[in-house]
Amino acid sequence: MTKILALDTSSKYISAAIADGSGKIIASAHKEADQMQCERLLPEIDNLLKKAKLQIGDIGIIIFSKGPGSLTSLRIGAAAVKGLAFTRKIKIVGVPTLDVIAQGRFLISQEPSLVVPIVDARRGNVYCSVYSRKEGRLSRKMKYSVIPVAELLKQIKGDTIFTGDGLAAYGQYIRDNFKFKAEFAPERYWYPRAEVVLELGLGLIKKRKFEDTDKFTPLYVYPKDVQVR
Repeated sequence: MTKILALDTSSKYISAAIADGSGKIIASAHKEADQMQCERLLPEIDNLLKKAKLQIGDIGIIIFSKGPGSLTSLRIGAAAVKGLAFTRKIKIVGVPTLDVIAQGRFLISQEPSLVVPIVDARRGNVYCSVYSRKEGRLSRKMKYSVIPVAELLKQIKGDTIFTGDGLAAYGQYIRDNFKFKAEFAPERYWYPRAEVVLELGLGLIKKRKFEDTDKFTPLYVYPKDVQVR
């Protein structure tokens, strides 16, 4: 049975998991890379394959958390994914990173009904989107964006739980300036995990939504007018 490799390199962590075709996880790792993804990514994949008693030739699909996030880390991850895909004829599935952060287990079970992941984009900006939650399911209500945190707060109309590493830089600003009730996810839920990348990617695999390996690039977003539906 084809094995699946799920990866996230968008944050300060390298998060990876190997699963069988049904989505059952065989081996996983979540390690801080400290801006050294380039040196550590491929060795971590090798270590994970050894832990699972597999070889790279056993991998038939790679699910990659494609951003937005750290531009350098995303490029490193995308280059590795494309290199493996070309040489081994592996299919690629791309999952938006903000979806992964928003889908954290803690967030699904909590109130209020709005979930907003924010990733630090520097200079007062955050990568972000807005999700509504109903009966444990999330629905995205804003396009993936990079905007000033002050502008984001104007777009949100209701009590919200915030998550993502942007809270380290802008958490106090949100508490001081948000007009509605703001709750913050614990820090251990701020970063994407390969297990969630896998879960979201499995849905795309079922729909046959594979990336074009030749054209595949990380999801980069730029400042534009943003409207929450």
